[in-house]
Amino acid sequence: MTQALKIVMADDHIPRIDSRLVAKSLSIEHESFMRTLHTYQAELGELGILRFEIGEIKGRGQPERYTLLNEDQAIFAATLSRNTRQVVAFKLQLTKAFSQARRQLQEQQHLSTRTLKEALRERLSANEQNIPAGYFTPGSVASRHMEALMDMLSGLDASAMPERSIAQRFARYATEELHIPDEHRRKYSHVLANGRVVWAWAYDRHYIPLFVQWLRTVYFPQHFPDYARYRARSIGLPAPKPRKRLPAHTPHFQVIQQPFAW
Repeated sequence: MTQALKIVMADDHIPRIDSRLVAKSLSIEHESFMRTLHTYQAELGELGILRFEIGEIKGRGQPERYTLLNEDQAIFAATLSRNTRQVVAFKLQLTKAFSQARRQLQEQQHLSTRTLKEALRERLSANEQNIPAGYFTPGSVASRHMEALMDMLSGLDASAMPERSIAQRFARYATEELHIPDEHRRKYSHVLANGRVVWAWAYDRHYIPLFVQWLRTVYFPQHFPDYARYRARSIGLPAPKPRKRLPAHTPHFQVIQQPFAW
């Protein structure tokens, strides 16, 4: 068995292998193999959702029913056969095929993240000249900290705009929790990716340390998972899996409500 096994990426973004290919590789009739899968359906279900599919109708016959097995399910199914040389060879090929599929998926996610970084940088640079002197925007400062947070952003597509979510959340936090006075923030004209111009908030640069602390201890642990799920739904993708979170502890900030020395 020298030919590499074909791994497919299902719409749930999980690498899987066609049960018909597994049966052929094990020299088993597919109908017999499917009966075995039905017999151990409960055990296979513990390893993930068992996806049954309907194949194309050939001639006047009935459409063939098959299933797409994830890696654990395929390995378990292979263990139900005696360990002949052919079965051992199949398990080796199976392990190699799924390993390669995982690497390709990681490369695609890395490319998506890099593209998101570039798109984010372009959007922010387009508005840089509109930010009032002595002020900052949540998006401009957040972009400088994205490098350390790219693992969390890797599930986003290149068209995602996390900076809008960050700006909206911080505007509420700045008003309700930090009580930033109006004289320490200003509105500026912000150009969106589609060319539309909106008014957005810029804040006195003295608040940058408080914003960075909020970004890491409040936004990413508490609000970013909601944004990631919202973004996935809006483009028709399954909800992303939870990623390693930053510490969720939110310290109490004391903001001195007096004019800054310029």
